Amino acid sequence: MARTDTPGVFFNAPPINGEAARLIRARGWTATSLGASERWPSSLHNYLNMILELPTAAIIFWGPDHIQLYNDGYAVIMGPRHPEYLGAPFRDCWPETYDTIHPWMQRVLDSGETVEVNRTLVPLTRYGFTEESYFTFSFSPLRDDERRIAGVLQIVTEVTAAVLAERRASALHELSNQTALARTTQDAARLATQVLGRCTPDLPFSLMYFVDPDDQHSFVLSGSTGFAGTHGPFPLRIDLQDPAAPVPELARAVRERKPVSIEGLAAALRGSLAGTWPTLPARAVATPIAASDQQSIVAVLVAGISPRLELDDHYRTFLQLAAAQLANLVAAARAYDEERKRAEALAAVDRAKTEFFGNISHEFRTPLTLILGPLEDALLEPSRALSGEPLAAVHRNALRLLRLVNTLLEFTRAEADRLQARYEPTDLPMVTAGLAGAFQSLIESAGLRLRIDCPRSDEPAYVDRTHWERIVLNLVSNAFKFTFDGEIAVRLHRADAHFELAVEDTGIGIPEHELSKIFERFHRVKDARGRSFEGSGIGLALVRELVQQHGGTVDVTSASGRGSTFRVRIPRGDAHIPKEHGGNGAAHEASLASSFVAEAEDWLRPLGAPPDEPHAPPAARRSNARVLIADDNPDMREYLMRLLSQRWRVDVVADGQAALDAALAAPPDLVLSDVMMPNLDGVALVKALRAHPSTSTVPVILLSARAGEEAVVGGLETGADDYLIKPFSARELIGRVGTHLEMAALRRRAVEAAQELAETRSVLLQDLDRKNRELESFTYSVSHDLRGPIRAIEGFSTAVLEDHGGELGLDGKNSLERVIAAARRMSQLIDDLLLLSRIERQAVARTSVDLSAVARQVLADLAAVDRTRQVEIAIADSMSAFADRGLMQIVLDNLLGNAWKFTARTPGARIELGSARTDRTDEPAYFVRDNGAGFDAANASRLFMPFQRYHGEREFSGTGVGLATVRRIVERHGGRIWVESSVGAGTTVYWTLPEPVHAPDRRWTMLPTNVATSS
Repeated sequence: MARTDTPGVFFNAPPINGEAARLIRARGWTATSLGASERWPSSLHNYLNMILELPTAAIIFWGPDHIQLYNDGYAVIMGPRHPEYLGAPFRDCWPETYDTIHPWMQRVLDSGETVEVNRTLVPLTRYGFTEESYFTFSFSPLRDDERRIAGVLQIVTEVTAAVLAERRASALHELSNQTALARTTQDAARLATQVLGRCTPDLPFSLMYFVDPDDQHSFVLSGSTGFAGTHGPFPLRIDLQDPAAPVPELARAVRERKPVSIEGLAAALRGSLAGTWPTLPARAVATPIAASDQQSIVAVLVAGISPRLELDDHYRTFLQLAAAQLANLVAAARAYDEERKRAEALAAVDRAKTEFFGNISHEFRTPLTLILGPLEDALLEPSRALSGEPLAAVHRNALRLLRLVNTLLEFTRAEADRLQARYEPTDLPMVTAGLAGAFQSLIESAGLRLRIDCPRSDEPAYVDRTHWERIVLNLVSNAFKFTFDGEIAVRLHRADAHFELAVEDTGIGIPEHELSKIFERFHRVKDARGRSFEGSGIGLALVRELVQQHGGTVDVTSASGRGSTFRVRIPRGDAHIPKEHGGNGAAHEASLASSFVAEAEDWLRPLGAPPDEPHAPPAARRSNARVLIADDNPDMREYLMRLLSQRWRVDVVADGQAALDAALAAPPDLVLSDVMMPNLDGVALVKALRAHPSTSTVPVILLSARAGEEAVVGGLETGADDYLIKPFSARELIGRVGTHLEMAALRRRAVEAAQELAETRSVLLQDLDRKNRELESFTYSVSHDLRGPIRAIEGFSTAVLEDHGGELGLDGKNSLERVIAAARRMSQLIDDLLLLSRIERQAVARTSVDLSAVARQVLADLAAVDRTRQVEIAIADSMSAFADRGLMQIVLDNLLGNAWKFTARTPGARIELGSARTDRTDEPAYFVRDNGAGFDAANASRLFMPFQRYHGEREFSGTGVGLATVRRIVERHGGRIWVESSVGAGTTVYWTLPEPVHAPDRRWTMLPTNVATSS
């Protein structure tokens, strides 16, 4: 039976729903090169049925003309070209993409293989302009009924939105990272320009106008990107009061406080823009930026709109977020002081907590040190026994630690309202007198008088016995701590409906401005003179919590230099007691008085014995070096003196001021100081020692309970040579003291030798010494916590391998070698990170640098290490730059080292260094080019971020820090850096080094090999 071309007939196909299926059925195909649909190959019918049922976009190109048959998903990609081009030849439908797509299709038709393409740029013209669009697609061969390749199946996913979102998010993230660096409006403009200048696909140009501080009605152009010279129609100043000013939309954006579009710019911008795309942008958006208080406009961001993107909601959101990030930069630069004050007000609780944790850390770590230290010493002795004063010190500090833990837990429970108070009838005068009397002998031994006035009463008070003890003991020990002359009085009387406890002293008193904060948690009166600097800052806060638990009140009256009086009032009777908390007279926990008194006794203990006492027999000393110890804790002073006096001469003092006086009177060889001390703390002591010529070079080791990298770095930044965290081992302390004494001796000898040199060399040595101190300060912050364990791992592993390698067997030796290799890689990572950090602070000293000579030396060093490599080297002659010589050495070390590494597996390896003009910048760019492994250029935007690597460790070793270091060096010179690469085809890294206006003139010439040289 003859077939006719009947619309809607599919070969062996059940009806398929959808617009594309309906259109294909409804169309007559005889006028196309496919012919009548009933004569189509059955395979084509099957393929067509398959794609029409697919949820993803798919299209069939069939026959010599590549006739298009597609599903509903692909119709969305077609846009306005659907349905006109359904059944049309591919070339007629997509002339703008034919040269891009057709080679892949032809490859499938010729070879029969499937081709996959990921996230590639495909310029389309669907809506009246050429779009920047990205697609992921695959091409697969389609065969006719005779098994010949007759068509191509393309599965398509448009990823434009994902690519743009990732690109814009990266730019916004980079812009947000600049906020911490902005200190002036010039900083804000410079930092924003650096970031926005790398966003040319989304921002072909941008301008930043900042309000004129001298004229609030004017905005001054402070930064721009994308312009080759002039700024086209955009003025250098926006005058809000000039109705005839150019580009009136700028003033309108400020007045209306909202984004305003600027249209019709293409003609005005001709000749002004460098341009990423051949087409000039025709529009821009001016976005006003408000001050942090939202009361005034402080800046305007003008963002050029890409001619290849639609200004949709996502684009507008990106512009708004970019303006918001710029607002952060401007706010940081213009309102730094205001923001600091606001941050302090908002973070008051955080600061109080930070201070508390610092205090409590000190309180815990000091007794832990004094417990662990003697115990470790005893464990090293043959008898493994602890006796005498070390044993007594361990016991004292264990009790102190227990009291601190109990106090902290008690305060936490009280603050959380979880205290399980047990109220019972108590002879309050007798208990109070007993508690105060426990301090009698201690107070009198300090030359003070104790008056106790607690007349007996036949009326019991309903209190929690343990809580009342804490109240009384805290107040009496506090009075003793801050009273040096006169007396302390403890009085308890009935007053109306209350029992009133008064603890009076003739001590240093409390400044008036501190009275309102004295019972606040974590608060301590700054620079208060006391018998000890130690304290958690929660004693009086706990007193208030416990008094309130009893339904009472506490207050204080005081004046500086005239003593203080604390009054506690608790209700009489038992009406205020919850029934569930009533007591039955059961025994409470043991009295706390002994631990309070024991701690207070430590405040009166004299300084340790002089060096010639039995603590340090002269015969045991190995050196005449003198160490000055400053610590307000008597047990810690005794412990440190006992450790160090066996090796060096030791002097001890009880606070920072005494240490400073002793050091200025007779400069020691090393100062070992606690951080938290009365009169003058450790940080202030370091600064004072560094400020005086006679002690400026004396090594200082700080002892502190504040752990963590921030605390270590902060300690070292004060000028200290080392920072030791409690608890520490005796061997670690002795090792560090010995090391710094040796380093100090070496430095002294170096200084003595340097004095004999000429003035110029002396200046150089002083500069070198300063840089060494800066390097040491940062190095210690990382190396103590990282390098020590890593070197120990490498050292012990190497020792085991050398001494016992024969006993381990092959597997054991291989395992140890892997451990050693891993430790060395970690050490390299630490070195790279230190270099990266140091570059941020290093001053840029520009001079004329012969890059050609530096590069030849770098490559010669690489070749000396790997003599088996055969690499073709091409270095432009006489290529120089006006830059920092040392930093350029680092740049070439990294770039040429990478080129050397990534060409290791490339036959005919080639490395080239030169300079040339590119289409990305008006000034010549230096470049390092290789023909090595390369990488996917889609990842180029993340290449210069720390720890970004595109090859596994087994392929090519590295830390991922080198290119981040290079980028920071280039940017510190005011330059730009970018990369071009593809997998298997090598990599080219370009960078620019703009020269200051005073730099020497030079001429650039283009070589036939596209390598430029300066002459």
